[in-house]
Amino acid sequence: MHIRLILLGLLFLSSFYTLSFAQEKEIHVYDIKEDGRIGLYADNDKPYPQTVTLTLKLKGLRPSKDVPDFIVVPANSKEFRLTSLIIPHDRSWQYSFSYIYRFGDANAQHNPKQEYFLPFEEGTSYRLTQGYNGTRTHQGDNALDFTMDEGTTILAARAGEVVRIKEDSNQGCGSRRCNDMGNYVTILHEDGTYADYLHLQFEGVTVELGDKVEAGDPIALSGNTGWSTGAHLHFIVRKTEKDGQVSLPTLFKTSNDKAEILIEGNTYTAIKKQ
Repeated sequence: MHIRLILLGLLFLSSFYTLSFAQEKEIHVYDIKEDGRIGLYADNDKPYPQTVTLTLKLKGLRPSKDVPDFIVVPANSKEFRLTSLIIPHDRSWQYSFSYIYRFGDANAQHNPKQEYFLPFEEGTSYRLTQGYNGTRTHQGDNALDFTMDEGTTILAARAGEVVRIKEDSNQGCGSRRCNDMGNYVTILHEDGTYADYLHLQFEGVTVELGDKVEAGDPIALSGNTGWSTGAHLHFIVRKTEKDGQVSLPTLFKTSNDKAEILIEGNTYTAIKKQ
């Protein structure tokens, strides 16, 4: 008699301290009985890839091939095969599986020489009040805070696709309890990295999910929502790895012949996008 034991476990991990998401089920992993095997599949109905780590407990079964440390499930995919389990003909068997998933593609490779444009309009200048590994809330994080009035036009710092939006909040405060109230836009870049633009104005997002933007395109209006003590833009570039997301230092074009890491306390003027 064949015995199957199927246990599904799900954990959604996010490393955002200023950007968090409802614990909704964003990806579905399931089994399908097939001819001589059991297929494990994933459905991802989100417009961005997601990285799945699959854990198997098998008795009397074996996978058709080694299961990798992680599997990237493409955006908007149905019945994406994760692995197959070979069913024996002469003995009992059972199995269970669990999984965790993370936003993004763990195969993403960021070029440290990639240049970004300042995320505000040509000729305008703003002070970088907190830089990478900043003195207050950015310790251990490669994030940037530009102080600016509410309603300032925010531009895409790099080309990509709009994959996440929140603009329904009109609240903010200086404590963690307001963390979920921050508005944002996330832009996925062609190399699999992504940029978050945070603390945006209520109904201040000017792009739609799925929009393709170029560097310099307007995407939002700055605000003071979420975990924030004053109007500013919080900008961060991340990539997904096997065990979570990591933030990345990036070079910014500050003149026609110079790209540099921005320094906390300095004021920067945006140049024309060419």
